[in-house]
Amino acid sequence: MSRVSPKVMAVRTVLTLALSGLALAAPASAAARVTVWFEQDGKPVAADRGGSTIEGAVRALLAGPSRAEQARGLRSAIPAGTPLRELTVQRRVVTVDLGARFAAGRSEDSLRARVGQLVRTLRSVPGVRAVRVLVEGGVPVGLFPGYDLRRLVSAAVEPVVRAPTARELRQTLVDLGFMASSGLSGADAAQVATAVLGFQKWAGLPRDGVLGPGTVSALELAARPQPARHAPGHRIEVQLGRQLALLIENDKVLRAVHISSGAFGKTPAGSFRVYRKERYSWSVPFKVWLPWASYFTGGVAFHEFGSVPTYAASHGCVRVNHYDAPLLYEFASQGTPVDVLYEGV
Repeated sequence: MSRVSPKVMAVRTVLTLALSGLALAAPASAAARVTVWFEQDGKPVAADRGGSTIEGAVRALLAGPSRAEQARGLRSAIPAGTPLRELTVQRRVVTVDLGARFAAGRSEDSLRARVGQLVRTLRSVPGVRAVRVLVEGGVPVGLFPGYDLRRLVSAAVEPVVRAPTARELRQTLVDLGFMASSGLSGADAAQVATAVLGFQKWAGLPRDGVLGPGTVSALELAARPQPARHAPGHRIEVQLGRQLALLIENDKVLRAVHISSGAFGKTPAGSFRVYRKERYSWSVPFKVWLPWASYFTGGVAFHEFGSVPTYAASHGCVRVNHYDAPLLYEFASQGTPVDVLYEGV
């Protein structure tokens, strides 16, 4: 660990006292691009950047506004050339270790603005619950949002992170792409259970749809699902092993949908495209209506079905749960690529 100069320690103390009680929370976003926060005339201003990773967001912030953004009056309170020493994530708390340049100067307003930019930027990344800032690997200058910084400046005692509430867990399911925001209230327990099943499938956990201790622990550490294949554009990836359909835009998973494919391998693996769509499709061989049907090979389609178990159970089609069937139907436009993989088997 690098030695911390007395000046840096003094500035850190000023920063800790200046930011006590400051509320810098920003809602988590499911957007496909990183949101970086700068300033304009003393007010926070958001700027979009490519990618969606936590490290990418920090590096984009440290790089500062582009020339075009500077011409529009965007500025950064973070000194140019501030290095990122290390970045870690535990229980959705991001710890950012920055070089001493971050704490340069003695202006409390400037220090407040720097931390404000950093915290807003990181809280814009889906799944991030709090941000912990270090300077030169030393004593933390704070954990944001909602913590009294003066109680946290201790070299010996780590901050205690409270257990998440039920609503926070539902918010995490939304942030990670397993549930629509309509499930946040928890009024529809079946919708939440369906989202939990999707997460359990992704994480390789027992599939019971219950937010038990093991599922909660895994959810606290989870990141947004990643596609098995990497390709630009608008596409769907069906992972047969996990029994999930991933709705993907430019390599970012927008939603992970709980599905049930064909029993005994009846859903063929391969690369296909949606070629026919019917709001209500009549199945001739099985004499049943198939709502929200999007066909991608032969008579195989994504469609809503009343029973969507945790395993492959259909005659070949991809059954979609009641909550996500309309969403998948809208996403699967004519010609949308569909990759069916044995991933997760």
